[in-house]
Amino acid sequence: MLKLDVGDRVATLLLDRPPVNAVDDAFLDSFDLVLDEIKGANPSVVVVRGSGRHFSAGGDIKQMVSALETNDFTRLDGFARRIQNAYFAWEQLPMPTVAVLSGAVTGGGLELALSCDLRIAADSARIGFPEVRIGLLPAGGGTQRLTRLIGRGRSMRLILTGELIGGIEAERLGIVEWCVAEKDLDAELSRVTSMLLEVAGPAQPAIKRCINRYGSSDGYSGELFEQKQLHVSKEAEQRLRAFVGER
Repeated sequence: MLKLDVGDRVATLLLDRPPVNAVDDAFLDSFDLVLDEIKGANPSVVVVRGSGRHFSAGGDIKQMVSALETNDFTRLDGFARRIQNAYFAWEQLPMPTVAVLSGAVTGGGLELALSCDLRIAADSARIGFPEVRIGLLPAGGGTQRLTRLIGRGRSMRLILTGELIGGIEAERLGIVEWCVAEKDLDAELSRVTSMLLEVAGPAQPAIKRCINRYGSSDGYSGELFEQKQLHVSKEAEQRLRAFVGER
C-alpha cells in the first residue's frame, strides 16, 4: 500500500497500490501511520512518488461505487474530510517535502502533490482535477491549495473545466517547480535533494512556517518571530560567522 524507506537524511514514501495508486480508506490508514514514522525519524528531506507508471489517479472508484449503491453519502463526506485532514498534517511536516510526478496526477493524487513543498514533473505527466466531470469538486484541499499556488483565474480554468495538462504546461502555470523528460526524473530529484540537503537546518522549518502563514494577519509578525528564534540558535550563529569570515 505505502512503503517508507528512511535513509541517512532522505526518507522516500512510495505509493504502491497498483495499477494507479488510488486513494481509499486503507490508503489513508497507512498514510496516518507513515506520518508518525516520518516524525519519529525526522529526516532532512521527504520524497513522495508513485510506483509503476503513475503517481496517483486520486480517489478509488470502487469505494465510491460501494457508497452510492448503499446511498451512503455520509461515507463519501467522511472520506473527503479524511483526505483533507491527512494532507493538512502532511503539509505541516517541518522538513521539505518533494513530490515526483509521472503518469496520472489527478484528483486526490494532485491534492497530495499540492500539499508537498516542491514538485518535479515528467513532461508526459497528466495533471488536473477532473472531478467536475462527475459532478463533484476537489474537496481534499484542492480548491484552496491550487488557488494559493497559481491564483484565482488559472484555478478556475482548471477546476471548472476538468482540463488535464502536461508537465510543461504545469510548470508554465506554476503548479510544478521543475519539468523534465521522464527518463531524467531521478537525476533531477537527486539535484534538487542535494540543494536542500546542502542548506538543511533550523531555517528550513522556520521558512515553511512563515510561508504557510501567507495571506494571514500574522504573516509579517511571524517572520520577525521566526528570525528572532534563529538568531539565538547555535547553527545560525555558526553559519553567520562562517559567512562573514569568508568575506
